Amino acid sequence: MKLLREVMVVLLATAMLACGGAMASSTTNYSDQWWIPAEDGWGASVLQQHDVLFIDLFVYDANSSPTWFTAAAFLQAGSPAGHTVFSGDLYRTTGPYFGGAFNPADVRRNRVGTLTFDANSATTAVMTYTVDGTPVVKNVTRQLWRYENIGGIYIGGMTSDERCGATSERTSDNVRMDIVHRADNVISIALEVTSDDVVVPCTITGTYGQSGHLGHILNGTMQCTGVTLTGTMNIFEIERSVAGLMARFDATAQTPAGLCTLTNGSIGGVRR
Repeated sequence: MKLLREVMVVLLATAMLACGGAMASSTTNYSDQWWIPAEDGWGASVLQQHDVLFIDLFVYDANSSPTWFTAAAFLQAGSPAGHTVFSGDLYRTTGPYFGGAFNPADVRRNRVGTLTFDANSATTAVMTYTVDGTPVVKNVTRQLWRYENIGGIYIGGMTSDERCGATSERTSDNVRMDIVHRADNVISIALEVTSDDVVVPCTITGTYGQSGHLGHILNGTMQCTGVTLTGTMNIFEIERSVAGLMARFDATAQTPAGLCTLTNGSIGGVRR
């Protein structure tokens, strides 16, 4: 039973391993360029630090001249289930000509309204703001510029809430992940999960996708050697950095002991 449990965890971890990046300490990391594909030329740049989003709006005024607004939006307690909400004041900023000497005294910041960033998933949000009484509502998504390649060998760990039959527990294991990322975005992960000095090798396969800087592997397949365990997993919020990978995951696996599920999973590792 324990070996099966560890194997399942390993599989999930492998999939998640897909790429661990720096997760925001309070929420999903919403740092990215956000836009509406049908409205190319308009956008919002979002930079997250802990529980604050600094947002730049790239818009145009009534004369079609480019203008910009900024807001520091703070995480709101008591957000509805399935939503992560940030709100703050919105400012119009003007300043000295870019081709001349910069004088900070010439910078003017005027509050024009408020802005709310309501994330209804890791990759989509509703951005509502008001400028001088004019309301705007935008359904935005992360803008993709280039796919990451998450291939490499990573050494780290994984943890998740595991439920097998009537037994539930929070598990943690050491992992070694060898990820092959092909040019067609097919991913193969050779995962070794070590628990109580027992090493269980597994293989995770799936197709890599990406929204903004966050990657995902949906409905990946997993198979473990030496243990009868097969299942599917979702690896999401995959973030890659120069140091390593981090991600979140969930999974379902069929074992001789019955059906097991892994939820609230996190996995990551440093690059070897």
